[in-house]
Amino acid sequence: MTKSLKVAIAEGLPPQTLFKLRSIKRALMGQPPPERPQASAPEPETEPAPVAETATALPEPRTRQAEALERLDAHKISAPYLFFDVDDVLILPAKEIARTLTLSVMYINSADVKGDIAEFGTMGGFTARTLANAMVFDPRYQPNQPLRKLRLFDSFEGLPEITAQVDLESQHVKSGTWSKGGCRILSAAELRTMVEAIIPPSRVQIYEGWFADTVKLLPDDTRLALIHFDGDLYSSTMDALVPCFERGFISKGAVICFDDWNCNEADPEAGERKAWADLVSRFDIVASHSGDYSIQGTKFIVHSYRGMKPRS
Repeated sequence: MTKSLKVAIAEGLPPQTLFKLRSIKRALMGQPPPERPQASAPEPETEPAPVAETATALPEPRTRQAEALERLDAHKISAPYLFFDVDDVLILPAKEIARTLTLSVMYINSADVKGDIAEFGTMGGFTARTLANAMVFDPRYQPNQPLRKLRLFDSFEGLPEITAQVDLESQHVKSGTWSKGGCRILSAAELRTMVEAIIPPSRVQIYEGWFADTVKLLPDDTRLALIHFDGDLYSSTMDALVPCFERGFISKGAVICFDDWNCNEADPEAGERKAWADLVSRFDIVASHSGDYSIQGTKFIVHSYRGMKPRS
């Protein structure tokens, strides 16, 4: 009987070669390896056949690049419309304000700017709470002692009577957006309860009354490292900041954040824009504009001005 081709090939191959072929076959089929044949005379050495590099090379580790390309090809990359929903749109301006004020507090610690933090105009307490929250890490990150105070200035009666011609001609006043008594929300006691739940009462000072009166209560050795100004009007801005520059309260490197910079159609002849221009001229202020934030705010870092006191 004629032998099958498979048997004939098997009998014609050296035992070691046949063993290798059977091992490969069984491995592919998930079977245990065959029994190794008894030792025989060594086969003459031959140059092994070259093996393709891809057959033995270890697979490359999975990287973020590979994942990103897969997501891109599958159209799964995030797009603004996927996460800016209705709620995000409503809170985005407030988040931007909170971000800027928090980073400003971190900056004055990092840059070792001397002085306290002041806010002129507290309204509903949102920014006062933001500043207080940013200050909770001062015991670890503020280079100098004692710890900074949070000085909060507000009339708690809303906006003052508007008499300055600059303000009377501004868009927000003419439209009625800003008027006497406007922007009144919290009482001094409510603000105190809110903020002192975040940082100790010893670090909070509240000044109740009009800026022109209360800023006079600051001692001559006062230094301010950060000012958040939310007084809206030209007159209120000048009432608060003229004494600060006159008495050298504002430290080198101090941050000044103007909450209503782009109100009044962003008119440079109105509100905080006009007040800052007049302050720069009056006190020879040299400052870096550090950019707008949220909808209406902007930020400056003060380098020098006429009457700046040396660091003590």
